[in-house]
Amino acid sequence: MDSNDHVEQTKKQLHQINDYIVFHTQLEPCINFIESIHNEKIFFISSIYDASQILSHIATPSQIDNIFVFNWKKGDREHFTFEHSKLIGIYDELDLLCLSIQEQVDFFNQHLQTFNFFNQDEHLTKDLSKQTADLLWFQLYHDVLFQLTHDEKAKQEMIDACRSYYQDNIKELEMIEKFANEYRSKEALHWYLKKSFLYKMIKKALRTKDFNQLYTFRYFMKDLTESLIREHQKMIQSDKKILFTYRGMKLTSNQIEKFKENEGKLISINGFFTTTIFRSTALRQTMISSKQTDLISVLLEIQCYPQHISKNVIVADIIQFNEIPSEEQQEILFDSNATFRLESVRMEKDMWLIKMNASNEGQIIKEKYIKDSNRQMKDLSIGILFGRLMCDMGQWDQSQHFFQHLLNNSNNNNEDLAKIESSLGEVLQWKGEWSEARKYYDRAYERVMNYDEALIFHKQALAMLEEYYQFPHVDIALSLAYIGQVLIYQAKYDEALDFYQRATSIYTKYYPNSHVNIASTLNHIGYILYLEGKHDEALKIYKQALVIQQKYYPSGHVDIADSLGGIGNIHYGQGKYEKALEFHEQALKIEQKYYFSGHNDIITTLNNIGYIQKEQGKYDEALDFHRRALAMQEKYYPSYYANIADTLNYISSVLLSQSKFDEALAMEYYQKALEIQEKYYPNGHVSIAITFIFIGAIFHQQEKFDQASEYHQKALEIQEKYYVNDHVDIATTLNNIGTILRQQEKFDKAIEYYQKALEIQEKYYLNDHVDIATTLNNMGTTFCQQEKFDQAIEYHQKALEIQEKYYPSDSVFIADTINSIGHVLYNEEKYDAAIDYYRRVLSIQENFYPDNYIEISHTFTSIALDCYQQALKILENCYPSGHIDIADTLVNIGMTLNIQGKYDKALNFCQRAVTIYEQYYPSNHENLATCLGSIGYILRNQEKYDEALDFYYRALTFYKKDSSNHLNTTTCLNNIAQTLKEQSKYDEALVLQKQALEVLKSNLSSDQFRIATNLKNIGYTLLEQTKYDESLDFYQQALTIFKEYYPNDYIEIADCLYWIAANFNRKSQFDVAIEYLERCLLIKEVSLPSDDLSIAIIFECLSQNCLLMRLKVLRPDHEDIGQSLSNIGEIYENLHISTLALDYYQQALSIYRQCLPSGHRNIWKMESNIERLSEELGIEHDYSD
Repeated sequence: MDSNDHVEQTKKQLHQINDYIVFHTQLEPCINFIESIHNEKIFFISSIYDASQILSHIATPSQIDNIFVFNWKKGDREHFTFEHSKLIGIYDELDLLCLSIQEQVDFFNQHLQTFNFFNQDEHLTKDLSKQTADLLWFQLYHDVLFQLTHDEKAKQEMIDACRSYYQDNIKELEMIEKFANEYRSKEALHWYLKKSFLYKMIKKALRTKDFNQLYTFRYFMKDLTESLIREHQKMIQSDKKILFTYRGMKLTSNQIEKFKENEGKLISINGFFTTTIFRSTALRQTMISSKQTDLISVLLEIQCYPQHISKNVIVADIIQFNEIPSEEQQEILFDSNATFRLESVRMEKDMWLIKMNASNEGQIIKEKYIKDSNRQMKDLSIGILFGRLMCDMGQWDQSQHFFQHLLNNSNNNNEDLAKIESSLGEVLQWKGEWSEARKYYDRAYERVMNYDEALIFHKQALAMLEEYYQFPHVDIALSLAYIGQVLIYQAKYDEALDFYQRATSIYTKYYPNSHVNIASTLNHIGYILYLEGKHDEALKIYKQALVIQQKYYPSGHVDIADSLGGIGNIHYGQGKYEKALEFHEQALKIEQKYYFSGHNDIITTLNNIGYIQKEQGKYDEALDFHRRALAMQEKYYPSYYANIADTLNYISSVLLSQSKFDEALAMEYYQKALEIQEKYYPNGHVSIAITFIFIGAIFHQQEKFDQASEYHQKALEIQEKYYVNDHVDIATTLNNIGTILRQQEKFDKAIEYYQKALEIQEKYYLNDHVDIATTLNNMGTTFCQQEKFDQAIEYHQKALEIQEKYYPSDSVFIADTINSIGHVLYNEEKYDAAIDYYRRVLSIQENFYPDNYIEISHTFTSIALDCYQQALKILENCYPSGHIDIADTLVNIGMTLNIQGKYDKALNFCQRAVTIYEQYYPSNHENLATCLGSIGYILRNQEKYDEALDFYYRALTFYKKDSSNHLNTTTCLNNIAQTLKEQSKYDEALVLQKQALEVLKSNLSSDQFRIATNLKNIGYTLLEQTKYDESLDFYQQALTIFKEYYPNDYIEIADCLYWIAANFNRKSQFDVAIEYLERCLLIKEVSLPSDDLSIAIIFECLSQNCLLMRLKVLRPDHEDIGQSLSNIGEIYENLHISTLALDYYQQALSIYRQCLPSGHRNIWKMESNIERLSEELGIEHDYSD
């Protein structure tokens, strides 16, 4: 606009219509703001000069109700054409714009209502607080209102809030001042119907169920409701038997369809609902024209029997309270707690007629809800019920504020305060504010139970009972059990165990033939042992309890299901999945027999079974159980958002285990879970961290390490915010990040994260724990990859000691650690020792798993080729119709044979693998392409270059079909280039190497290491073509990258320096070559052991020290020593010291004849060099020997 004054004037006039005005000058923040609005409608005003750009971006948002275009410069607008269903008009004058907006606001207020539909019959089987939440909210709010404070302080709080909200609206401020000075409680209805600030703010608060705002208005709302009650009583006393009221409205086709779908069901309305007794008045309302083309005329007809309506359902005649009373506008107002039965929806005379009856059923549902809630927690007040309802609806901030208001009310007794504090703790727990939640839980427990005091009283009671009975008695046993229970709460497990064992001793004497009390006590003992990690002892005790329960409940009982589930959990913790599954399935049968079909225990058991089946590799069965659980949650507990999100995560976890990355993401389970969590935990929550961890796991398994790390870091930030310091879940996330870093070969950084995790675990678990063993194994694996084998063995052995303490000797977890030790020994080339460990693993797996179980095949592949063959037999027995795991094993065998030089056999196995891959995978699958590349590699080793190229090109075609498979594409291009170089087709090879480089730079620009490596490869090809200047350029580029991005990777930097020196040497610039070689030597001497062979390579190019080094580390007749002598001879020849050059060539020839077959090109080359130099020096030399 032209000036700030113009802007201020526009703001001022708009504020007279509506006080919430937001100005934007940038498109993106404007769109973001629109998308952030959920429960409101937006009137959008755009400058004519920006409208073309903006309207295309706001075509779909449902938040926008009307659009106005303002031609504030009054310029020519003939060339502006706008089409939008919500466009009201284009305005040159501000006054006309404001007038049109006011008209639309009035129209909006007349026709905007929020209707809620629900089936009144479903409350017999479903949790009311979840299924009929909106209805119950208004029913309970109506009752709670009369318990809120109503004094001058409350009145002033409301007035101050109104002044703040309307601070820029002169008209409303004048009305607020008048209200402050003149208002009387009996005038509440009159003030509300003025449709000024009170009407606007209350209507909005009721529509959005904003209790915080309604609490601020509690003073007026109580007066208003009492006024309506008085008018309701007058209507009842008038002896009207039946009353018909009407309301004309404009609704969308979607809203009308919603009415049609819910015929016969109940309706509630968010807020007061005004109607007229005159049908003609309502019909005129339907005929009011609208510039919105998607609105349809609707007439609501409500039938009401005043004498039959409950006194709590308020219907009032409000004609006398209108500012201009008129018989033609006689209005009937229904309070927000009214409910209606939808009788019919039909088209009549070009408009829809919707008939409803006022109903008492909302009150009936409320009463049942109160009754059912008191079964769960006795003597809950209406206020506490309302606060808990808001919590169930996900209105956690409002629920928290309300409970805090209740807490500050000193009229509550100690028991109510405990219930309020407990409920407040639950709200905070849902919000993820664990520390605060714990404070309120602790305060609640302190009010109803002080463990130390309880312990004192229980022990006093025990002393009295022991003195009274003078012999063991069941009352004494019961008292001992009470003491044990308190000690469990205090985490004094050894003491608790002693008291329960004493109780068991008495029960056993008193009930020699067993009793359910003995079973109960045994279950507590089993639970204590389980908490202490003594799984074998716990299992034995649980089984004793189960035998007793099955004896006393021969027809079954839910207590048996609990015991079975506990036993199942122990087996799962021990890695005995088949047994765990068996017990959970038994528990499920009992729960399905004795519980209603949607009971939460059934859902929990379904998820437990699914989780076990995932561990067994039964992915389809696991998905079925998790999906059954999800369907039940969505049907019976739709607002238990965290539980639903957990199940969605379980489903995605199964898909992840199947390596169905695209399906896991496409089906949007994780995204759906995350959306639910972020919506209902707007301030954050630890469950969001769990979803981040699952998403990170997908990226991890796809080897998208940067994205995986990003999500795990997000999870870590949330956990560190909401958990107390050093929580064990933080250690788990640190382990995840460490593993990603390890796979990125950032070993030192990985060890740092593992060390942090270990410190937390050792602090959290006072004694050893299996989680500590996991971290130790992770560190051991990292040390192994760093070739720090002694440390690797040390950490794996520590892990094994802990596992042997807590797991049975045949545990799969122990087997995994032994396997890891075998891998370390294998990498140390201690093959005999490694095979001993592998065979120990095999003996465990063969005892633990059934015949032909898939895990056994994995161990065989670690031992040797014959074990691969055994693995193949098992797989072929497991999957007689074929399976991709068979193909994987065929490839393993093929590549092992390739290493042994048995190329024909290797080729056969890989070709069999291709046949299976083509059966199970789509044509562009990565595994199929990789197998084709492996065949190309074998053929290249056989020097069948044309055939090798054919397979490489087939693999490349597959990789290029997947636009995201850039890394494999570059690898394949480089393999083809290498094959072409074997055929001396350097120009073609160079083209492909440059293509690979371009793919890396365009799509994997962050992977500077691979880019630098590719630059080196190109440099070497150019060197072979004698294009030394070009070769130097590429090597220099590679060197620059390594120095900038990988300054500690001394080996790569030294390698670049070496090949740069080689180029200068070929160009006869020997002084420069020596300079680079000396820099290379300096780096290698600092970064590598003194006897490293790569240092000897530099020495051989500089002096005779090379020969001395190689003689030190190699046998005297080794080919590399001959190569060193030859290289030194070449340098001396280039320096024109022919005599020394001849001497070194002769020494090289002597060694080559000892280690190479006759006719080898190196022998031929030395003989040629010696003959040439002998002729130059005039020396006769016999080299035939």
